[in-house]
Amino acid sequence: MICATLGGWKRVVNTIPEWRYQAAVLARLRDMEDRGLPFTCAGDMNRARRSRRERMEAKVKGITGGEADVPVYIFGGRLLSIELKTPTGPRSKAQKYRHKKLIALGFTIVTLKADTPEEMADMVEQIVREHL
Repeated sequence: MICATLGGWKRVVNTIPEWRYQAAVLARLRDMEDRGLPFTCAGDMNRARRSRRERMEAKVKGITGGEADVPVYIFGGRLLSIELKTPTGPRSKAQKYRHKKLIALGFTIVTLKADTPEEMADMVEQIVREHL
């Protein structure tokens, strides 16, 4: 994090990219899974930067914008979707639309913000344990 002073105000700027949060969360979840807890999870590159041609191909293939960052598949056929955000990261228009639609269908989506990847991994671990 970087502290910047603007007109007497102190502003904290988080310079940790969102992918680092996702990497920490997936490492924690995979460790939990390896210890025998009854779930599995996935990560994806849905938000990856793409060339113009790759964006067109993704659209034609049916890549759906707004999906949560980490789907957690829990024993018994339950899905817990987790959206990870940096302290200043807002949800996109596509995420707001998609999450609202999935919640209306009965799915659980949790949006989390944390100051550090480690704090995010701790929060996700607690939520997943609560849903097991």
